[in-house]
Amino acid sequence: MLIKASLQWTLIFVFLLGLAACSKEDNVFKGKVHTVDVENSRILVIAQLKEEDLDKNYNEVLESDMYSQAIWVNKVSPSKYKEGEEIEVFYQTSDDSFPAQVTANQIVKSKMEQ
Repeated sequence: MLIKASLQWTLIFVFLLGLAACSKEDNVFKGKVHTVDVENSRILVIAQLKEEDLDKNYNEVLESDMYSQAIWVNKVSPSKYKEGEEIEVFYQTSDDSFPAQVTANQIVKSKMEQ
């Protein structure tokens, strides 16, 4: 009887732990792909990026102080993305650098781009 009760509490604990781990909502970042870095398997995404800044070097764009939200999305297949493409990046955590570094759980292209 004691073993059965102990097993039940263990199962309840494991279930609740799993539920807590799955309940984290993703952060969502919307922007345009500025740079496709094939060598490092990453893309630079900048929020509210203007068309005229697509042709500029990413360092120049980031240092211009025109944009406050930018992320490097690591561990992607660069061939799937092109500069100027509007996307949404879903991720759990990012570092505090600028631009931030993230690993995406999901990337969704804008419906207009597909």
